[in-house]
Formats: sequence, C-alpha cells, structure tokens
Amino acid sequence: MKNLYFFILLCLTSVVAIGQTEGITYQAVLVDNNPDEIPGVDVPSSNIPDQPLTIRFSIIDAFGFTEYQETQETQTDAYGTINLVIGEGQRTQESSVNFNQINWDGPKTLNVDIDLEAGTNFSAFSSQSLNYVPYVRHRNLVADGITNLNSTLNVNNQSTANFDGDVNIDQVLTVEDEANFFDRVTIDAAMTETDQANIDAYPLQVTGSNQGMAIQLNTPTAFRSNNFISFWNSDDEAIGRIEGFRAFTTVDNGDVIDILFLSEPDEDEAKDREDDDNAPPAEAPAELDIYATDTYSMDLLLEIIDLYEASAAFGVNLGACIAGVGVAGDCDDAVWTAFALYLRGVQLTYFVRYNETNTGVAFESGGADYAEWLQKNNPNEIMSFGDVVGVKSGVISKNFADAEKFMVISKNPIVSGAMPKAEEEYKFKKVAFIGQVPVKVLGEVEKGDYILPSGNADGMAIAVHPDAMRVNDYKRIIGVAWESYHGDELFSYINTAVGINSNDLVQEISQMQMVMNQMQEAMVQTNPSYVPHYFDVENVSLSNTVQTTRSKTMQQVVMQQYGIDGNLTTQETFSEINTLIHSEAMKNSFFDFSELPYLDEVLTNPTEENVAQYTAFYTNAAKRLRDLVGGN
Repeated sequence: MKNLYFFILLCLTSVVAIGQTEGITYQAVLVDNNPDEIPGVDVPSSNIPDQPLTIRFSIIDAFGFTEYQETQETQTDAYGTINLVIGEGQRTQESSVNFNQINWDGPKTLNVDIDLEAGTNFSAFSSQSLNYVPYVRHRNLVADGITNLNSTLNVNNQSTANFDGDVNIDQVLTVEDEANFFDRVTIDAAMTETDQANIDAYPLQVTGSNQGMAIQLNTPTAFRSNNFISFWNSDDEAIGRIEGFRAFTTVDNGDVIDILFLSEPDEDEAKDREDDDNAPPAEAPAELDIYATDTYSMDLLLEIIDLYEASAAFGVNLGACIAGVGVAGDCDDAVWTAFALYLRGVQLTYFVRYNETNTGVAFESGGADYAEWLQKNNPNEIMSFGDVVGVKSGVISKNFADAEKFMVISKNPIVSGAMPKAEEEYKFKKVAFIGQVPVKVLGEVEKGDYILPSGNADGMAIAVHPDAMRVNDYKRIIGVAWESYHGDELFSYINTAVGINSNDLVQEISQMQMVMNQMQEAMVQTNPSYVPHYFDVENVSLSNTVQTTRSKTMQQVVMQQYGIDGNLTTQETFSEINTLIHSEAMKNSFFDFSELPYLDEVLTNPTEENVAQYTAFYTNAAKRLRDLVGGN
C-alpha cells in the first residue's frame, strides 16, 4: 500500500537572531495518512519519527517572481517534528537577493516544497500569504504614537533613514562616516568647563587630522562683503569678522558710461535742480550699488572719476591749443595733460591688476592696534589697559622712570603676538606696538598733542603741544593724541596713535641746522677764506638747492623709458602717446583705452568739432559721476 506523507504546519513566527543570523522560525509535523492497521484500534494516522528529508522554502513577491529561495536538509525527531529557521539554508540560484536583502514592502507568499529522496524529487506542500512581516525587516514603518526602542537601531545595506521632523538625541551621537547637512547647523551647548585654556570648554572641536577646518563659499570671488566667519556677542552685536579680500574689479567702462547717461535727468529736471540751491544730491542709480560694497570697490569708482577728469582736462587744453597756435605749434599744456590722461589709465590698470592678483582674507574687528605680550619686571605688578609702562630690554614696568622706550598697555588688540603659555600668562601683559589705543592722560588734551609719560613712574601720561616739546622729550614719546579733552576729571582715556611718530625730530633738527647756517654766515664775514657748508632747512635754502630729495615726474619717466623726444611737435607727441595707449592695451586685459569714447578720434584727428565733442562728453561724465557718488 502506497504511503502518503504530508506536513502539518504548526507554527510560523517572527525573526530569531542567533549570532549574526536572522530568519523566520518554522515548525511542522510529518504525518503518515496510511498507518498500519491494528485489530480493534482505530488509527487514522501516525507521526513519522527519524525521517530524513529536504525542505525548499520560496518567498514570492507580488508579481510572482521568486525573490528568495533556499533548501535545508533535516530530519524529524522522535515525535515526527521538524524545527527550522528560514534564512539559515542554502540559497539557490533562483534567488535574486540574499535573505537579509529582501524588500518586505508589499505582499509576500511563502511556498514550501518537500523531498524525501535526497533533494531530487520536490513535491509542493503549501502556498500561503505572509500576513505578518518580521518587525526588524520593515522598510516602511508608521508609528502614530510614541515608539520606544530598548536596544540598538541599525540601518543596514547602505539604506537611508529619513526624518521629516525633529530628532532629539539625549546621549552621544557617533557618526563613523561622512555626514552631510543641507541646512543650518546650530550648536547650543552649555559647557560646564569655561577655562579658555581647556579644550573641553569649546562646544565645537575638530580633531583627528593634521588639518583643521575648511570653509568654502558659494562664490568664486570673495569680496569684502563675503564673510568666512563672523563674531557676535550675546546682545546680537557684530564685533568682528574674517572677510574676503578682493575688490570689485570687473572693469567695464562701457557699463559705467551706460549707468551715467541712462540715469541722466531730462533738461527740465536738470534746470530745476540747478536753480534750487536746497535741492538734495541726485540719487545714484541702483547699478552703482555694486561699487559701494566695500572701500576698495569705491576706490575703483574714484579711480574712474580721476580718469574722466583727466580726459576732460586734456580736452580743455587741446581745445585752447587749437584755438590759439594750432596743433602744429607748441602746446605744452595739451601735451602734459595728454600724458596725464595716459598715466591715469595706467594707474587704473595697475590698481585693477593688483586686486586681481593679490587676494586673500581680511580680519575686521573693533580692536585698533597690534600688540605683543611683554614680560613684566615684577610678575605681581598690577597693570591695566591705558597704563604707561617703560621698556628695558623687552621687560616692562610702570615704575621705570627712565627707560629705552615708553609704551602703553593695550585694551582690545586686533592681533596679539608672542602669546605665552597659559600657566605663565600672569607674568606678561599685552603692550600696543602700532595702531590706536586708549591712554590714561592727566589734564587737558588737544588733538595733535604728543603723549608723554608723566615722569612720576605712576602709569599716567601727559599731553604736550608740539611747540612746547624739548629735545629730550622726543625719545619719550608714546604717541599722538587723536582726540581732545577739556573736562575736569582727574584723568581721561585719550585715543592715541602709537608707533607712527618716526619723523618727530625734524623740527628740532631743522632749527639746529638753521642756527648752524647763521653761525657759518658770521664766520664768513670774519674770515672770508672760510668755505661754508650750508644745510637746507624749512623755507630757507641758502645754498639754492632743493630742500628734499625728489624724483622725476611720471611724465618725464615715461618719456625717458620709451625714448620720446621732448622736442617733438604736439601732433607728433600725440602720435607717440597713441602708440603707448595701444601698446598698453595689448599688455593687459584689465583695462582698455579703446573703451574711452572719442579718444582715438581726438588723438588721430584733433579737429575743433572732435575736440569739442570729446571735452563736453568727459566734462559732463566726470561731473555726473562725482555728483552721484557724493549723493550715494
């Protein structure tokens, strides 16, 4: 009699985890539907113990494709039962993914096949829907209430975890790979450590590399209006920044001309403004705003104004030349103003080129001096900002009445050098070397007064007018007062420029030289054979020579460098200048003289009509642009 065997599915449960293995528990009983007959006993069926067999599990997706398939060889126990974990078997070639890569979104079907002949003759046993998806295998999990995870949450297989709301993390967040943030990151950390010398006092720490932090802006050119880092206090006041260091240098003279004359008022409006003495300056067009982004860009606009004014001056002098002796004659003013026009264009070119090739960052701060840490003579001596200190061999003290130099304790330097170790900082103090710094000054002060130590070794200073200075005072100068004070306070903090008074003895030396000249004059009168050696002094030059060393003018340098003969006619000189202009345009790409309207026509064909048109154009352009800048 043929025996028929079948499985009774007893249990299909959730995921188990054994070491690194995950799967679905599966339990069944092998039953013989044709058991041996026993006289007098009704035996409908019996379990089959110790039976070897092969099980094949197939997980089918919603489209009927086999997503995963495996086989397992097993044996029933003494009660005919088998206990398996789907996921621990031998994956077959029919599988499209591994078990841990199954996408559990959507319906799944579990097909079970059995084989009692060593895996060569499988028979279908069951096919049933998987209505319960293992919880750790969910791809889309919707929780309408609070969800508590009492263990680790792992997102595997390079999958993505998306959060549409806030994520609160009360413990340490560890990210072992790159982290990308596409919106603002705010760190609001209440640090228990506050010592600036302790790294744990800082909410943001960058460690683990030989490099620190890189900041990249979304602009290829960082102007002064582009800040890499800005510093704010708790009152939301900006107190410093590290900004781009590059001017607006995209020079297009045509754009400036268009801005000028597209915004030019009509004739009636211009006349009304001219007749009204109280009329406000004309409002600058919005297109000029790009030049007002920083001081360097504004300087560029002022360079363009100088160029236009030089052009207008050249036109005026050339017009006078034509009306007088004519271009063929001697028109020195026209020639020199033509050179001046060329030089203004060259200076504009150099200005732009320098800003194009010298880029970087600038540090902006409310501090106004550069300071260095200098060692105190007595580590316990108390010093505060504004105190005057004497310096001897790099050591400072308020008690030095005589010193090599007198300086002042800085309040808020923009940069501090020679920083000591934290544990030795009490032995040092920041001393202003150059810039502006407040100084404690006794009595009244006038702008321009010299600030000297009081002479009492008390850390105070006094103000002395330049006319009241004595020779021995000059070596004691701390700086020059840049503000006045006429109050009745015992002392005041005076903004003082330090480190810039390098020519203060000029007046004293000049007076000494004048006296020596007078003495030599007296010696000549008593001894005619005496040969005097006079000094050139202010306003008086007994030797009839120049009083200071001077260079050649830029026009003379140009003529010498390019071999231009000073005896050429005006027309010939204009031709040489025109050659220089075209040569300059070929040497650089920052500014082209051909952008100046009417210039080429005037240089090659200086008729009265061409000169009049040229002069009117640049006179109007220079005035219009200067008015707009003034009104801006």
